[in-house]
Amino acid sequence: MAGIAPSTEEPRMVAEPGHPYADKNGFVAYPNINVPNEMVNLISASRSYGANLAVMKTFRDMMLKTLTIGR
Repeated sequence: MAGIAPSTEEPRMVAEPGHPYADKNGFVAYPNINVPNEMVNLISASRSYGANLAVMKTFRDMMLKTLTIGR
């Protein structure tokens, strides 16, 4: 991951005239978040982290076995 960047997309405007946060035209601004895409990113990051842990564990085990061969 290179970093976190704020979204440049416009908020999703929904017509809700009775809402306390409605503007003068009766629209409420909601965050423009795509939940399925965010879940895919979350699962991908979790699996990448797990794979990296497995690689480090395998490397550590191989190094320990290499050290025991020399004894």
